[in-house]
Amino acid sequence: MGTGASKTSIQEILTTAPPAFSDAEAASIAADHFGIHAGTASLVSERDQNFVLLADNGQRYSLKISNHAEQLQCIDFQNQALLHIAKRDASIPVPRVIPTLEGQLHAGVEHEGKRHFVRVLSWLDGSILHKATSSPGLATRLGRFLARLGIALQGFEHPGSKPPLLWDMKQAGSLAELLIYIEEPGLRQMIARTLDRFVLQVKPVLDTLRAQVIHNDMNPGNVLIDKGQPDQISGLIDFGDMTRSPLIIDLAVAASYQLSSVGDPLAGALPMIAGYQSIQPLQDTEMELLTDLIRTRLITSLLIGSYRSILFPENREYLLISHQSAKKFLVNLNPLAADEAAERIRQACLPD
Repeated sequence: MGTGASKTSIQEILTTAPPAFSDAEAASIAADHFGIHAGTASLVSERDQNFVLLADNGQRYSLKISNHAEQLQCIDFQNQALLHIAKRDASIPVPRVIPTLEGQLHAGVEHEGKRHFVRVLSWLDGSILHKATSSPGLATRLGRFLARLGIALQGFEHPGSKPPLLWDMKQAGSLAELLIYIEEPGLRQMIARTLDRFVLQVKPVLDTLRAQVIHNDMNPGNVLIDKGQPDQISGLIDFGDMTRSPLIIDLAVAASYQLSSVGDPLAGALPMIAGYQSIQPLQDTEMELLTDLIRTRLITSLLIGSYRSILFPENREYLLISHQSAKKFLVNLNPLAADEAAERIRQACLPD
């Protein structure tokens, strides 16, 4: 998994269980450090622990308790990025950072002998996208939204912008050691071939492309839809997988959730790609690599989910939430040649 400190940090986050604060402990932290007196309810999470706070005044907030392996620099990176977005384009609905009583962007707490960083973010109303009916129009709006977010993040620099991140696609080749956790031989071979192609053909070109800080996780569970207007986006949450990376990876991640498991595999993703292109024009090389990067995201999901579900069987349902869909998408996408896919993307991106 990489080398040196990076390997150590990634392995620690991979194998460290999420925090286990009680609802009462979370409520106490909110009151003591942020002055928010509220009831709490747990939210699911991969490596951190999240709560919704329902304050006495009716306001809602998100309380986020970091994994004890998380570095303070990474926490500040996320906070500063949200501040940067709000400054550059306040119309983009993303969470706002709520300061502590002392005016800090985070608090530190001890629990069972370990140190955790705690943040409170504003709550965004809406229904989770995976509970809504998808459509080409909504996919187009998602692409435009992601492009606007990328533009808002342009120029943002931070020392923590290259965290030891499980989901950093640039490091996908280092996930080969997790192949043993894929039980199906046929699927394991397909993932291995995809990894080999990434390392030998994709990664050398990827390193030459334009790069910046990206959200890196526009999956349906992180997109909120307006409850009154189900075709309108009301927010994007969870900036925990942000990193500095080639810009095209942001679109590849988002598009990997728009594929079809039957029939034409790219049909669902092309409107999103076209929507993105209408705001943030893609370069030729980015179009050529996009389908390979979508495949790489799918196998990353399969590898990390399979491994962590064995480590933390009590959280298996959440960790494997996208396993079956990622498998179906990958199998359906597998026969599509890279040059054919690139041409279809080019055609979809042509102006009407």
